[in-house]
Amino acid sequence: MFLETARTHFDEDIRRAFDLRDHAVGLVAGRLKDDLLRSAWTISVGAADAFYCDAYADLVSRTLRAKSLQPSGRLPDRLGNLRIPVVAVLNSTNSWQWRMAARELIEKESVLSIKEIKTLLNLFCRERHKLLTKDTIESWLVHTDARQRHFGMTRTAYNATAGVLRDRAKRTALEKFGKRIQILFQRRHDCIHNCDRPRLAIQRINSNATTKAIEDIRFLVERSCEHLRNEYPLYLAGREFTAITRNRVGA
Repeated sequence: MFLETARTHFDEDIRRAFDLRDHAVGLVAGRLKDDLLRSAWTISVGAADAFYCDAYADLVSRTLRAKSLQPSGRLPDRLGNLRIPVVAVLNSTNSWQWRMAARELIEKESVLSIKEIKTLLNLFCRERHKLLTKDTIESWLVHTDARQRHFGMTRTAYNATAGVLRDRAKRTALEKFGKRIQILFQRRHDCIHNCDRPRLAIQRINSNATTKAIEDIRFLVERSCEHLRNEYPLYLAGREFTAITRNRVGA
């Protein structure tokens, strides 16, 4: 299945983050405990970064391979104008070559903003079915793993919102969620680039905040993966790729 490698690696990496957290919890308060918690936070965000890079490479490679198998299928201009190494074209029947070529396109990139995630992955979604938009956020809002800190409201509160007010609730939820995720991404940046000292003092950290950070990163990636797995086959169908072609590229 598409995204299988990206998701497997993410699940392994997020487990590593939880393991570090667990080890830190058993230590006495002090610098070592705090730095292990910072490491757990950092690994969890790095796991998301790796997932989105791998997911993009996976979807690019499958889409380009679909086009090579069925030239009549339509590609968006942005994807059709990608610069792909000659070796991938010459070995167009080899899905591994396509994947490696697509991975090279993003090897030096970091996908640590909601804007960048959407820019890359919404290329593989139909209009009005894009990732993290007002049209699609409801399934995230009502998910059993959704928390008030994600969206500024509980599932119960959202479900009780009158129909005419739901558009406003969705917009507010998207804004709140974007800010929450950016805080998590920024803390990883602070830890890596200035040892968690963005100003004069080292930022405080505790196991509760770290646990929530890891859980929220997992929530982001799991919902994104679900969305893309539901949407990508429909996207290819909308681009006039046949069921036979979709099946051949694993979608």
